[in-house]
Amino acid sequence: MKRLAIFLILFFINISPLYASPEDDVNYIVDQTVTRTLFEGSLQALRPVLISAIKNDLNSKGIEISDASSFLDIFVDEFIDEFTDIMKQETVGIYRELFSDSELADLAAFYKTETGQKLILQTPLLMQAGAKSGEVAGMKAGRNAKERVAQRLESEGIMIEKNKSLTKKIIDALR
Repeated sequence: MKRLAIFLILFFINISPLYASPEDDVNYIVDQTVTRTLFEGSLQALRPVLISAIKNDLNSKGIEISDASSFLDIFVDEFIDEFTDIMKQETVGIYRELFSDSELADLAAFYKTETGQKLILQTPLLMQAGAKSGEVAGMKAGRNAKERVAQRLESEGIMIEKNKSLTKKIIDALR
């Protein structure tokens, strides 16, 4: 009997790390997936849009900046760590709402695999590639949609600004 008790104690001590609590699982998932590197990759993918937005916002306030790219770099340096910490806190709650305890365990187990770790490492590059692909796809789809939009504006009698001449200009510009 004593041997059985010792065996059971040793058994449960050895397997307890295999059975993480849902909180342990969600914290592991968030620690792996909500990272500074991920956000830096996202910001890099959006860099041209962000620089343009900075210029437009400052210009609308009568401010011209000599180097919007460097301004963005400084802003990101001052912003990214606090943003990452806040996002980690928020994301824990989101995962807890969207996934069951069992699903969290499955996700945590996946992220512990070689493939899961590779996905985590490649996510910023996937986001950058996706942003570039999205830009190309958006340009093609937008160019191809112009004629269809012009046709629908005419056929559905949609007027812009209640001004037929402006509507015609827009339709002509789409063609």
